[in-house]
Amino acid sequence: MDLSVVVPIYNESANLESLHQELHEALEPLGLDYEVIYVDDGSRDDSFDMLARMAAEEPRDVVVRLRKNFGQTAAMSAGFDHAQATSS
Repeated sequence: MDLSVVVPIYNESANLESLHQELHEALEPLGLDYEVIYVDDGSRDDSFDMLARMAAEEPRDVVVRLRKNFGQTAAMSAGFDHAQATSS
């Protein structure tokens, strides 16, 4: 894995489809083996359900779900823990 992108999510269902599309459109031309790790930080809307559907259709997407809202720093840390890219 060349690149892991960590994206914290909290109640972003209205923006997820466009974010997902734009991220992959930007990353695809790089020619790298990449993954996008979405961390649902205890969303109360349908963000997690949307992320799960997107990940089912896109194998490079990973979804991590936190049981409650822990904040951006904790969400980023959880994403880094799941990242498969290695630093060089």
